[in-house]
Amino acid sequence: MNMKRLINFCGLLLFLSFSSFGQDQEINISGTVTDASTGESIPGVTVVVKGTTTGSITCAQGEYEITAPSDAILEFSFVGMETKEVRVEGRNVIDVAMESELVALDEVVVVAYGTQR
Repeated sequence: MNMKRLINFCGLLLFLSFSSFGQDQEINISGTVTDASTGESIPGVTVVVKGTTTGSITCAQGEYEITAPSDAILEFSFVGMETKEVRVEGRNVIDVAMESELVALDEVVVVAYGTQR
């Protein structure tokens, strides 16, 4: 009976190890976010794992660190820049260059002597 239990226990351990084998592991990802037109780093960019609430913000040097599944998609967003999505694909370092977003503003400014567009 002890040998049968040992075989069953070993089989169970083997099954559990293979069942977690297909799941993606969380990895640490870091990188720098820059402005594509100037090459300067951008502080304050929001970096989020798409579909989750896991996120980070770039520091004054435009650098970030985040933990995400190896098959995740990272979303980079910043006011005045186009949101960018990047697949992790198991990489530990992901540097991103963000493009300016051209938006036409239609504002009205009221001054003491009239209006101006």
